[in-house]
Amino acid sequence: MEALQDSIFKIVVARHNHINLDVIVHDSIDSTNSWSLAQQKVGRQLPFACFAEEQTSGKGRRGKDWVVKAHSNIAMSVTWPIDFSSQPVHLLSLSVAITIAQTLEHFGLQHVQIKWPNDVYVQGKKIAGVLIETQPIRDVAATHYNGKGASNAVVIGVGLNYDMSAIQTEEVFALTDICEQVTLQESAFMPVRQEVASELLVNIISICQDLHQFVTNKFELFSTRYDYCKGKNVEIVLDNKVSLSGVAQGINERSELLVLVDGELQVFNSAEVSVRAKCGDVSQ
Repeated sequence: MEALQDSIFKIVVARHNHINLDVIVHDSIDSTNSWSLAQQKVGRQLPFACFAEEQTSGKGRRGKDWVVKAHSNIAMSVTWPIDFSSQPVHLLSLSVAITIAQTLEHFGLQHVQIKWPNDVYVQGKKIAGVLIETQPIRDVAATHYNGKGASNAVVIGVGLNYDMSAIQTEEVFALTDICEQVTLQESAFMPVRQEVASELLVNIISICQDLHQFVTNKFELFSTRYDYCKGKNVEIVLDNKVSLSGVAQGINERSELLVLVDGELQVFNSAEVSVRAKCGDVSQ
């Protein structure tokens, strides 16, 4: 499979987002998010993005690994200056998941859904995940493109499965990828990995450039089109490891999960969610 080209990313972003973005493609790296946080901490000019052809210690939510084999999937991070006081940052993670879903649909995939708060599914299997991390900006003067007033940097990490056919582990059976879904759904064409990665980068930067507009125009799509959990029996594992079971009722205006637990509607802003199948099995 051909390697990703940073020059192509820069050209596409300049054309669609009208900025000259610093984009780096690493041959092998531990984690795109870890690298981005470290670079921002030492004063790298914001914003910037990076991709990894191979990710050896990728970070998922709650300390889980997201390992990317060489030249097979898409691992990326976008680092952007953000003002917590004026941006709906609590809606960012789900907004990114929505744009991943729309990117997949742009390339012809159907049956795309989102498992709150940030996992993207196709036909009931996970295809992508999002990890958002923030830290204070070391050099506010080094920020550009909507960086005025920003005192923090947000790192948007995305792992998207493109072709996992060479990976043989038990976990793969709970996952899917673009190549598999194009074949299963008999889509008209097989998208090139560079094209998918470029489209995704452009779309995520568009969110960063105007999160308010994206939320106003697109956020309703989660409830009306993409909600994977709504109406299903779910198991909720809280940060303190307490486990609860109930029926998912969608989300509120703050992107918090609503679950009917023993007849009482409860609200969750942070939790690990599993969907229970009718047979009693649990789907992550």
